[in-house]
Amino acid sequence: MSRDFEAYRKSSYIMGKKEYLRITKSSLTSDFDFCPQQYHFKRREGRKTPETDAMRKGTNVHNAMEEFYVYVRPNLDKVLKLLNDKKREEAFALFVKSLPEPEEPYILGEQEILIKRLDWELDRLEATQGHNFLPVINEDEIHVFTEREFVHNGKTHTVPIHFAGMIDRGFENEDGSISLMELKTGKWKQKWDKRKNDWADDRYKVQGMRKEMAFYVDLLKMAEHPLQNVTHWGWFYPDGSCGEDMEGVRFIDSWTHEKVIKSYSGKIEKDVDALLEAYFNDHFPPKPHQGKCAWCSFTEDCPAWQPGGEHYWPRW
Repeated sequence: MSRDFEAYRKSSYIMGKKEYLRITKSSLTSDFDFCPQQYHFKRREGRKTPETDAMRKGTNVHNAMEEFYVYVRPNLDKVLKLLNDKKREEAFALFVKSLPEPEEPYILGEQEILIKRLDWELDRLEATQGHNFLPVINEDEIHVFTEREFVHNGKTHTVPIHFAGMIDRGFENEDGSISLMELKTGKWKQKWDKRKNDWADDRYKVQGMRKEMAFYVDLLKMAEHPLQNVTHWGWFYPDGSCGEDMEGVRFIDSWTHEKVIKSYSGKIEKDVDALLEAYFNDHFPPKPHQGKCAWCSFTEDCPAWQPGGEHYWPRW
């Protein structure tokens, strides 16, 4: 599928000039929220980050699932009949044939993730008997060009903003409302709950996912999209979960979704305001942490890791 990746390049917004500040889910809820200094390096200076195996795996899986929902359409009735005839293995084989052939062989675990994802989809097809099975949103690219007034030092400024995002999937509910579902190719994080004597979802992971989904809900509303009546959201983690001392592989429910929590839209608004404040003050401080900084490509130039910085440690 062709994409307007120009919309996701670095932000070239310069204060006082009529050019749009591009805000995406990743730039706002990941880069800026993760570390303003990282945002500065990536989004303002446009520094490139090397493509990792995790990034490549995610792209491959997302592309395959996007095309799956197109290729599976003419086979749905036959797959459903096989399921109802108790021929699940044959039905699943036909499902797998609906996946596109990769340009290069999968070597990063993509096949395992896709197999798990299709297994869940086969369960859903059987449960729904095909009703509302196909997505009404399938990796849809949404762009909104707008302006926002922002008060700084007692003066009101008008800031041109370009909100952009690609929404994984949206499914229609019985009442015509929409459930948004996000596919993730990383690990779902869990921690051991001593009180419950069981694994529990990491609350920061849950909060992070809710903020991501809230960004999409707001994006559809701003775009006055015909499918903006989103009442539920959820996420898939077909690669399993991880946690300290976790043995084996655990999977969260294949169709876990919840009602939209409106307060998270307020959190997105606060993040946008904080981003604008950072631009007006030209202040993008680092938020160093030994764990997360290990994944950053810019530590050599980050003030937190320079002599006198919070995490400076001489290299012997």
